[in-house]
Amino acid sequence: MLIEQDPIILQELSTNLSKTIPNFERNDVHIDIIECLDLKQALEYVEEDGDIQAVVLSWDVHNKGERTYSRFIEQLKGIRIELPVYVIGDDTKGLEIVNESEEIESFFFKDEVISDPEAILGYMINDFDDRGETPFWTAYRRYVGEANDSWHTPGHSGGSSFRNSPYIKDFYQFYGRNVFVGDLSVSVDSLGSLSDSTNTIGRAQESAAATFEVKHTYFVTNGSSTSNKIILQTLLRKGDKVIIDRNCHKSVHYGILQSASFPIYLSSILNPKYGIFAPPSLADIKQAIEQNTDAKLLVLTGCTYDGLLSDLKQVVAFAHQHGIKVFIDEAWFAYSLFHPSLRYYSAIHAGADYITHSAHKVVSAFSQASYIHINDPDFDADFFREIYSIYASTSPKYQLIASLDVCQKQLEMEGYKLLNALLKHVEEFKQQMASLNHIKVLGKQDFMEIFPHFSGDNMGHDPLKILIDISQLPYSLKDIHKFLLDEIGLEIEKYTHSTILVLLTLGGTRSKIIRLYNALKKLDSGKVKLSTSTRRSRLPENLPAIDLACIPSDAFYGERESVPISKSNNRICAGLVTPYPPGIPLLVPGQHITEDHIEYLKELAGQGLTIQGSFDGEIYVLKGKVKK
Repeated sequence: MLIEQDPIILQELSTNLSKTIPNFERNDVHIDIIECLDLKQALEYVEEDGDIQAVVLSWDVHNKGERTYSRFIEQLKGIRIELPVYVIGDDTKGLEIVNESEEIESFFFKDEVISDPEAILGYMINDFDDRGETPFWTAYRRYVGEANDSWHTPGHSGGSSFRNSPYIKDFYQFYGRNVFVGDLSVSVDSLGSLSDSTNTIGRAQESAAATFEVKHTYFVTNGSSTSNKIILQTLLRKGDKVIIDRNCHKSVHYGILQSASFPIYLSSILNPKYGIFAPPSLADIKQAIEQNTDAKLLVLTGCTYDGLLSDLKQVVAFAHQHGIKVFIDEAWFAYSLFHPSLRYYSAIHAGADYITHSAHKVVSAFSQASYIHINDPDFDADFFREIYSIYASTSPKYQLIASLDVCQKQLEMEGYKLLNALLKHVEEFKQQMASLNHIKVLGKQDFMEIFPHFSGDNMGHDPLKILIDISQLPYSLKDIHKFLLDEIGLEIEKYTHSTILVLLTLGGTRSKIIRLYNALKKLDSGKVKLSTSTRRSRLPENLPAIDLACIPSDAFYGERESVPISKSNNRICAGLVTPYPPGIPLLVPGQHITEDHIEYLKELAGQGLTIQGSFDGEIYVLKGKVKK
């Protein structure tokens, strides 16, 4: 997009640049020039057209003044943080112009651009190529294409053991040649080492760090569960205090065990009607920090499963005031940085020290692919790498690494465009759903009513997590689930006794949303052949508090025995007991078990809910230990 407020000069710049395009002989890209005379209109173009990949701004200090243009760049970056801005202007004012904004990609003398447009166009094309670079994927694909003889692991030798077998060749035929010839060994030195971040793997991680605007990014090929444990064991030592949200993923709880640290649990805020929980209140977080200023780390979930978002800017600022590092598990919100309506709640934007992203959950990487992002100024890279090596396989799947490489490229080049389209689809879906009588999409207004701290804490909600209230339907959850599966092939992402959660990811399409609406409309109208059910479940009102009798690792690794839940009163829990839904740990290792916990579990068991950590009605406790 070319912005110049003098129409004659705009036409001259545009014509000269257009004539130069064929000189670069780039058949792989199509270059168009959008002409714009007005800054306001330019912002509208950037909002609407996600294909714009460069902005050339003619800076006329005699017309509008420097601040007008620097403010424009701020607004533009507020829409698309990754979009480069190239400024052209009077060469005598170049240094002054560059000093007005830190977001200027480069500066060019306007008269030179008019007379020799090839210079600026070549510069922009080179930047475009750098932004779209996939160091590992490019080298990996080239290597696989060479079809070298395999004299190393893995043992199937590029698939030959499958192809030549009368018994398992169907496995080869199902997946196809590239899967097998691309299954390489770490013996391929030129591609690099994941554990040491060398060669193309190291460059791919640097490229991802640039895309996510962090100091360091590391690829993990066995999920964010492992990423979380790596961070916790890097930062915590035996007995260190760590403040954590009780609702954190179980990998965080296991990471606490492995680090032998001492957790300070933040209370869960559960809504029993819908069976969903909110992030801890800011008041609770601040109180926990003030009462534990010797804590080393604060761990929170950046976006809950249901899409509820904390105002992390306030949290990070308060924790840092007390010298506490902040780690945010942002597994379900990896795209947050790439759209202005989501960016405020991004953990990276908020200044968190450590962030994990499940790149396979909502963006375009393979299952088990994860990012670790680091902004901590005190980061101990050497110790981190040792902990990383404890968890990482010495034979990582190269396809997973490649998927992380191309995933960051997609977010860099078209993340805004894809998210913008999805958000528009959701808004259209909600408008249509408003006409239904018995089914409702829960939104911000509902969350304000459900959770008292939602408004006061400036919480948000990710609209791509579509939470649907089905409590007024006269059918069982099982029948609703089966109908949606049969009708549109929908496997529900998560459900409670009164809600279903549908995720819109980068792979979402408008047609899928229309099919979902059509199925829900049939359920709402009653034009389905399902048996009616009057049974309505509800979670207990209050979740009993956690009262630790010892460090969790002492209980977990201590001598244990199994006892019936009904006979566990006053015992010390030795395992993690988590009812699902809603997936909040009720008991953690080291916890003093009370009658309140027992009654809570009995009530949930009576509703047929799954209780992870309970085996045939029994749980593990410390042998012979009774809380006094």
